[in-house]
Amino acid sequence: MKNLRGGTHTTLTETATLVVRVLEGIPGVTRISPGIITQNGGRSGQSYVTAVFTNAGLELIITGQGVQKVAVHSDPQASSQILQALRQHKRLAALKFKTRDRKPGI
Repeated sequence: MKNLRGGTHTTLTETATLVVRVLEGIPGVTRISPGIITQNGGRSGQSYVTAVFTNAGLELIITGQGVQKVAVHSDPQASSQILQALRQHKRLAALKFKTRDRKPGI
């Protein structure tokens, strides 16, 4: 199992749990750091994942029952392969994937 920051007491939304379980099996992922959970502001019931490429790997903004950021630490060159593996995984077929550039100050 990958090093999950926060130990076993970290809370994940249902959608984030699906994504994290898949991430644990992808080679190249060194650490998974779940963030806080916020309300999604009354959006439609659709679940999606927005990937933001960073110097440390990826930051996934997972929207479903709520919004949760999950930092995925890896070699920066492996980030695109990790995102591709998530897109192709059959357990995540119902999720829509998008990418976004890192915007300073956000």
